[in-house]
Amino acid sequence: MSTSFGVHIGNTSACIAVSKEGKTDVVANDAGDRVTPAMVGFHDNEIIVGLAAKQGRIRNLANTITCNKRLIAGESITDSPVTIVQNDDVVKYQVDFQEKDFFISPQEVLTHIYKYMHDIAASHCANVDESNTVITVPLGFSEEQREIVKKSATAAGFRVVQVVNEPVAACLAHGIEQYQDRRYVLVYRVGGSTMTATVLLVSGGCYSILDSSEIKTGGAAVTEVLVGYLGKEFMNKYKEDILCNRRGRVKLAVEAEKCKHVLSTLDTAHCYVESLYDGLDFSTNVTRARFDNELSKVAVELIAPISALLTKCNLTTADINNLVLAGGTTKVVKIQKQLASMFPGAEMSLNISPDECIAIGAAVQASLITKDVTLSGAVKMLAVSRDILAISPIFDGGKSVLVYQDTAIPLRKSIPVPLPADTVEVCVKIVYSPDTELAELKLAVEKQSKLYLGVHVHRDGSSHFTLTDKHTDKSTDALLKQH
Repeated sequence: MSTSFGVHIGNTSACIAVSKEGKTDVVANDAGDRVTPAMVGFHDNEIIVGLAAKQGRIRNLANTITCNKRLIAGESITDSPVTIVQNDDVVKYQVDFQEKDFFISPQEVLTHIYKYMHDIAASHCANVDESNTVITVPLGFSEEQREIVKKSATAAGFRVVQVVNEPVAACLAHGIEQYQDRRYVLVYRVGGSTMTATVLLVSGGCYSILDSSEIKTGGAAVTEVLVGYLGKEFMNKYKEDILCNRRGRVKLAVEAEKCKHVLSTLDTAHCYVESLYDGLDFSTNVTRARFDNELSKVAVELIAPISALLTKCNLTTADINNLVLAGGTTKVVKIQKQLASMFPGAEMSLNISPDECIAIGAAVQASLITKDVTLSGAVKMLAVSRDILAISPIFDGGKSVLVYQDTAIPLRKSIPVPLPADTVEVCVKIVYSPDTELAELKLAVEKQSKLYLGVHVHRDGSSHFTLTDKHTDKSTDALLKQH
């Protein structure tokens, strides 16, 4: 089976995933990190990308480019430490490189990041240039902006076969299209500098985007909350305002970002900055309770646009069936709790790390595209080759079609099972039409039992069948390899 890649590059981070032999996972960089900083730094005669650029940013702030996607999106940026110049309609960065002023376009910066991701992919697979690659872009990108991103990825060596919207890629990572019923999905993404909420309708394996809302508040604002708190702690301890010192503030921000990630999994994070100000070291502990308290104002700001978005879509919180989280900041426990409280009936997808799911979804999509892609971008979908039947006397006519031939996979489906009076045990045979028996499921039942027969056919052709009693929560299942 061929190898396929999915690449997602945001304002502050980038991630690449690979799909091979029916399995999809993230490719780690040389440092072992699954997510790479989307930063490009210019040092003397060297252009560095990723973690090295981030680590050197404190000493090289004016020559380290971050949030590059904002310029590609056409935003006007006034808070960049890197000089941005504009001549007519051409926007470029001005940095000090090779002992002279050096001008570089946002597209060229993006190409450097894609080249770095290409190197990461090459460490995993020798034929990256020949492998299908799907890249992601924000929903609001125009065709011109999408073409800029595609050209950058192609120039870096990727064989780009499709450009997909980030919300759809996030859904693909979790296989939301496998459900056979109509579902409303909210994709909630908090990136480094923006929050985007998107409502999608999923029906028959197809995604329809109903509407989207975006605000210019993201993970940087959450980090800034911690910076402010740590700045107060430094003031209380040393009677110096570190927040007025530019370099000290940046050093504190680096440590605050680490604390933010630690507090997503632990109750306490230790913050230590060597020689933060005038030779003074700074050390303190931050509890999650304190972080949550400081975060309250920003958290409300991040959640507030959802209600207006649902109103525009003529939906209520009760209508949302699935909640998909994307972006590293959605790992913050307080934000997850607020979303869970707002959507008590929705299934929150947490089995994939939010800062990896968009790249994983892109890789999944790439794996579904044939090697020889037509100009129309036709997608080859895998499908069930024969009917899958449920055989039992309790069904009308003795059988029921569980999955029809040519149904696209992966898929997930559940059907109610009739329960005749005085039944004490139900036996259902799963048959691959016309006469290949796959499994036999038996379950003891009660008078009040409510039975459901479920099937989950994975991308590799393996199948999982379950017979569940919703009344007693008892179940029996069978897992079959590819047939």
